[in-house]
Amino acid sequence: MKFKGKVSWWFYAIIIGVAVLIIPIIVCSLIYNDIVALIINLIVLVSVELLCIPIVFHNYVELQDQTLLIVFGFIKKKIPYNDIVSLSTTNNPLSSLAASFDRIEIECKSKSNTMISVIDKERFFNELKKYHSNVTLK
Repeated sequence: MKFKGKVSWWFYAIIIGVAVLIIPIIVCSLIYNDIVALIINLIVLVSVELLCIPIVFHNYVELQDQTLLIVFGFIKKKIPYNDIVSLSTTNNPLSSLAASFDRIEIECKSKSNTMISVIDKERFFNELKKYHSNVTLK
């Protein structure tokens, strides 16, 4: 079962904001034949957009037979159910596999904790309990 990842307004603001700020600089670089500024700003624009846009379209959590699959843009992470200790809601702004601050923290036995964000948290909690009945919800 798949759960679509939640994407907050601020994530879209980053994508649009970078383009709005950088494109005029690129245009000015072209007008004034400033090749160095043009190249640097093109690299920044393409890098940010190539990292952020796939997250908007390729962002989900899937409950598989033995593992929880997290897909976040180009990143894929699998967590075995027997490794999951607990789930808790959080607004922790630390770097994570979430494009929203409305997050779920997954506490694991053997690895560092992971934070995700899904649109329907309650349904996610209920379905995960079916796959891993020992998990606790904090």
